[in-house]
Amino acid sequence: MNIEQFLSEERSRVMNLFSSSHKTGFLSKHDLSDWFVSQIQQQNFKCYYCETSIFDIKKLIGAKLLTTRKIRYGERGPILEIDKKLNGLGYLKTNCVLACYYCNNDKSYTLNADQYKTYFGPARNVFFKVLLNELEPKTLQ
Repeated sequence: MNIEQFLSEERSRVMNLFSSSHKTGFLSKHDLSDWFVSQIQQQNFKCYYCETSIFDIKKLIGAKLLTTRKIRYGERGPILEIDKKLNGLGYLKTNCVLACYYCNNDKSYTLNADQYKTYFGPARNVFFKVLLNELEPKTLQ
């Protein structure tokens, strides 16, 4: 799948997720999906917190080095999710970033975005790199 196909699929997926909780900061499902596509490109297809590529996370899931969580409309893990940096502000464009499921679930409502990005994101990135290295073919020494 090329980048254009990926973005098209993400745009459609996000349009289907639009709900009343998003209406405070996004005018319509098109507004939300336009923001999402712009944001994912701005973040270079990486989680805001751990800065791991969603494509690397998908590789780890495919290799069964990471697990996902089934939910009623799919699964959490192989996509970047919309996260509110500050919980009390709601879904405002200036308050939202895209996060991997693992960071989003871990950060939850206990830490603000800056705290999580500073103290926990880098450690998760290191962990994902270790897992990715396990996928590399071992060379004879």
